[in-house]
Amino acid sequence: MAIENIARSGKLLLKQMVVAVSALATFACLCSCRTDQKPAPGPLEKVTIAYATQPETALALVAQSQGYYREEGLQATGHLHPYGKLALKEVLEGKADFATVAETPVMFAIMNGEKISVIATIQTSSLGNAILARKDRGIRTLTDLSGKTIAATLGTTSHFFLDAMLGINGISLQDVKLVDLQAEEIPEALARGDIDAVSTFNPYLAIAQKKLGKRLITFRDKDIYRYTFNVVATREFSSRNPGKIRKVLRAFIKAEEFVRNNPAAAQKIVADFSKIEPAIVRSMWADYRFDLTLEQSLILTLEYESRWAIKSGLVKARKFPNYLEYIHFDGLESVKPEAVSILR
Repeated sequence: MAIENIARSGKLLLKQMVVAVSALATFACLCSCRTDQKPAPGPLEKVTIAYATQPETALALVAQSQGYYREEGLQATGHLHPYGKLALKEVLEGKADFATVAETPVMFAIMNGEKISVIATIQTSSLGNAILARKDRGIRTLTDLSGKTIAATLGTTSHFFLDAMLGINGISLQDVKLVDLQAEEIPEALARGDIDAVSTFNPYLAIAQKKLGKRLITFRDKDIYRYTFNVVATREFSSRNPGKIRKVLRAFIKAEEFVRNNPAAAQKIVADFSKIEPAIVRSMWADYRFDLTLEQSLILTLEYESRWAIKSGLVKARKFPNYLEYIHFDGLESVKPEAVSILR
């Protein structure tokens, strides 16, 4: 397994990103309007969902676009964010009921005492993260990164991936100059030459590759790290709103079928929400598995990332919790029981 391998070792920019903040309210209205299809009988229950506008969150975006939430009796308002850590922040601040987010920010939040429930995994991939380096800085191999200035978005999958990739090549984070950048800032910073290399995730990975082309060398390893994208809520919300959770999950099940049967249409939906060029979305689509699951590998990854965070001094906690207590099993078991494979 990738985790075991690490353990053995010791371990384009969005063209209009500058207007993203002002456009957020417009996008949120668009999200709400798109649900006005096939209304369910009776009053609609209101939910707010903080979306990461990344391809990994396709099931949630398709459910919004196709009106599946409304069909399940929900009036879903969407808040859009460039990546999952910011979406999770909205949930923790009480501004949204659900968030779509990778497991690394979830791990950090839990290790810092937040009471979070993982409702389901909505995407799994081994190729969504990579290190990109400028060849004109004399970088040809991973070992050439020693002493270089490398950007990552700390507290996200890019942070963990960078440390893992460096570690298996005998380099520690202390051997490089690590710069914390917002994910959407990374492609342009790399193009300007402010940094020598980056560790990042899609779509910013694909955007940077398109922007710099042959000037870059790409380091990735599908065997080193399999990450997940998940839908999460606070533990309090999950315990008080089991019906809303089931409705959201049923909407995702409909989105699963849509994505399987209409990949081109699903890619367009993601491109429209995220304002990414459709060609870029298409180029990364095969890297993802869009399935609604709760798999044992999620627990293993959370545990391994917790050990990494403790060892690296990134959290104050000295031991990790029982992550089974942070999984909301009832929802997925009630609507898609065969998708739950976590051992208890």
